Amino acid sequence: MLRRTDNPSYKLPRGGIKSGIWRKVCQKLYALRANRFLKNAGWISACELFNRLTRLVTAIVLARYLSPLEFGVAAIALTANDLIKVLAQNGVGAKIVQATEEELESVCQAAYKTNWLFCGGLFLLQNTVAILVAVFYQDTSIGLLIACLSLVYLVMPFGLVQAFLLYRANKLKITAAVSAVQTSLDNVITIFLALAGLGIWAIVLPKVLVAPVWLYGILSNQRWNKDSRVAPAKITEILHFGKNILGTEVCKALRLYADNLMVALFLGVEAAGIYFFAKNAGLGISLSFINAFNHSLFSHLCDIKNSNLELKNEFIRTVKITLLFLLPIIILQGGLAHWYVPIVFGEQWSSATSVLMLLCFSALPRPFGEAASELLKSLGRVSLMFRWNCVFSGMFFASILLGLQFGLTGIAVSILLVHLLYPIFFVWCINSQFKTENNFSPVTL
Repeated sequence: MLRRTDNPSYKLPRGGIKSGIWRKVCQKLYALRANRFLKNAGWISACELFNRLTRLVTAIVLARYLSPLEFGVAAIALTANDLIKVLAQNGVGAKIVQATEEELESVCQAAYKTNWLFCGGLFLLQNTVAILVAVFYQDTSIGLLIACLSLVYLVMPFGLVQAFLLYRANKLKITAAVSAVQTSLDNVITIFLALAGLGIWAIVLPKVLVAPVWLYGILSNQRWNKDSRVAPAKITEILHFGKNILGTEVCKALRLYADNLMVALFLGVEAAGIYFFAKNAGLGISLSFINAFNHSLFSHLCDIKNSNLELKNEFIRTVKITLLFLLPIIILQGGLAHWYVPIVFGEQWSSATSVLMLLCFSALPRPFGEAASELLKSLGRVSLMFRWNCVFSGMFFASILLGLQFGLTGIAVSILLVHLLYPIFFVWCINSQFKTENNFSPVTL
């Protein structure tokens, strides 16, 4: 719909802005306000900001009530859970988003079965891992924490199809709101349990207690009932499509969480607690905003069906908008770390400041690589996305092993340097995927 300021014949009201330059500025602002990508990203970012504010209060309380050793135990349990949980991101959701209207119902039915198979298997796998970790560290409390977190898998399958249908319909405002309520409630319960003296259980128990909140929020906003007249798609076809996406998510999860375990293994549990604090208080905030824009970018690019040139222009434009919002936040957070860490979290965490700063700055090149991956996924070139993630993951872990020789600061420097490859990957993706201007042929595997 044409807005009044988009019409060249429209005259601004008396007393309004008459300059041609300012008229163009107003038109740009109206265009940005109407941009669906920005609306979705804005809603997710706003909810992430609210989540981070509650998480900040939580982090302050935990930093003052838990020791680095307790943080280390919690880091091992949460990392093990997150590494296993990523296997639930099996590409089924992306298939629901990309499916045509004719095949949507059959895909949803197959996805529902697949989700139950995966989540049931993950429940058993995590409990097995809980036993092995408890034996390795000779600490039953770590095993119990990991086993407790596995209860979430028994709730997820009831609402995953509906959640992806909301994502398909670009109703990210709803999914963001549900996530905000869930995470904020998690943080509030954590604060109360920490103040009540439950120690490390204050971090784990709320994540299980708020799982039904997520389920209620999804089911109350999206209905889906199986249509018995439609035959379900073959599960093997769903898994074939999702195998590269699953492989990519596994690579990302390993890069995101395995460094916690490597620090605990080579430098000790207390060092892992310091590293976990620096990473959670620093890099976690930046990654939340980056993920918010990425979630919006995928569905936004999937809607562009006309031409290669239109997709290229829109992709570059949205990346520029993303950088305009994200880079100042990342720079400010990292640059001011020496000032706010002792004041907000306490003097006992001052030793983590330099690590926190370096991890913050490692987020600067990440939007380039993440955006390039979303582009490949929207085009259906998921095998190429998976191969890149395998290569980058190998380089990432090699840099971690090298950085371990120089302690926590060495690890943070290695992470910063290896992520400088992301802009190179971004430029390569643009040049390789947009060789011609008019030939538009997205691939689905």
